[in-house]
Amino acid sequence: MFMTLQQLQYFVTVCKYQSLTKAARELSISQPGISTSIRDLESECGFALFEHRPNSIALTDQGRDFLREAEHMLRSYGQLRKNTELIGQAKTILRIGVAPMGAGAVFPRLRKGFHAAHPGITFEVTEDSTERLYQKIDTGELDFALCVSIALPDEKYRYVTVGHSRLLFCVHQKNPLAREQIISLKQIGQTPLIMLSDHYSQTKYLKRLFRKADCAPNVIQYTSQVFTIFQHIRENAAAGFLSEDIAGQENGLVSFALQEVENASITVIRRKDAKTFPAVDTFIRYVRRAKKNWD
Repeated sequence: MFMTLQQLQYFVTVCKYQSLTKAARELSISQPGISTSIRDLESECGFALFEHRPNSIALTDQGRDFLREAEHMLRSYGQLRKNTELIGQAKTILRIGVAPMGAGAVFPRLRKGFHAAHPGITFEVTEDSTERLYQKIDTGELDFALCVSIALPDEKYRYVTVGHSRLLFCVHQKNPLAREQIISLKQIGQTPLIMLSDHYSQTKYLKRLFRKADCAPNVIQYTSQVFTIFQHIRENAAAGFLSEDIAGQENGLVSFALQEVENASITVIRRKDAKTFPAVDTFIRYVRRAKKNWD
């Protein structure tokens, strides 16, 4: 006899409620049925999973260790089912991650042209920092990522550079700094700033520049949303950094290009050892053609 996914699900549900009765109700089965399943699972494991007390049950030490493994197994099975569904759909859904600053402006242009040529292929889009997008590419959660970085991807990735992003310091036109012709990092460090969260490469890069200039940014808020930064600047509630394409959307903003800030590359990346399928190859060919046309 082998343990089953159903037994693992029953076990995890019992752990969740710490009650056979509540777990049985949640799973719409009888309490004797779930009790039998737990006993069979314990027999297969060779050790007790629960200590039975007068009015409750509690995990044994071995039961707690087993719970971690069971939860991991169920998550893995869930991901396997999701991936299998995608394969069964002839992989007509492409999972792509987009870094919001800079790449966020390029992706709609890519998607519009690609969808016009291939209407049967759709995108599942995840917005996150460049670092986290790389992690999701490495774990297979994404097929592609549209990243923004000063440094180019390393050799384990295939990539196509589709553009460049220029980061500007932006203030509202009524901000006192708006009257300046040239602005320094030391001046910027004295004004309230809103920045992307610390795990974003942009924020790490800017903080390195501040350290080199022997000053520190006066950050009053961190956010994961570019729109939040845009709104704060537009309302003159703080200053901040925006990519050139976003800064140009609002007439009421004054922007400065800093000599210290390098242009970043916008790249479509994919692991070299990732499994391929027709929709992936189609998208790669389209990106390469689009790049030539944009150049």
